[in-house]
Amino acid sequence: MDRLQFIMPVRIVTEAGRPVTEIYDVEEALTFLQNWSGAPESPIYQRALNSCFAATIDQESADDARKAFMALARVSGILARDMSVPAGVLESETLPKPPGA
Repeated sequence: MDRLQFIMPVRIVTEAGRPVTEIYDVEEALTFLQNWSGAPESPIYQRALNSCFAATIDQESADDARKAFMALARVSGILARDMSVPAGVLESETLPKPPGA
């Protein structure tokens, strides 16, 4: 398996009524992020972009990049409704950690 491939594709819907798009790997996620006009100034967008880029140069795992991309998709409202997210997976990406945690 390619080291940049996601264990499971991230399913997104960029506009209501449009078909679901499946993102299968870090490179597809990075391309999507670079072309997306969603929220490039937001910290969660920057985290997803940085994480995907870091994965391409072996500084982060594809799984970490997938989690960051999914967090952005969920917060931005483009994560497909049928996309299952295990409890606790995205909270660490979106919520600040309490001091001492």
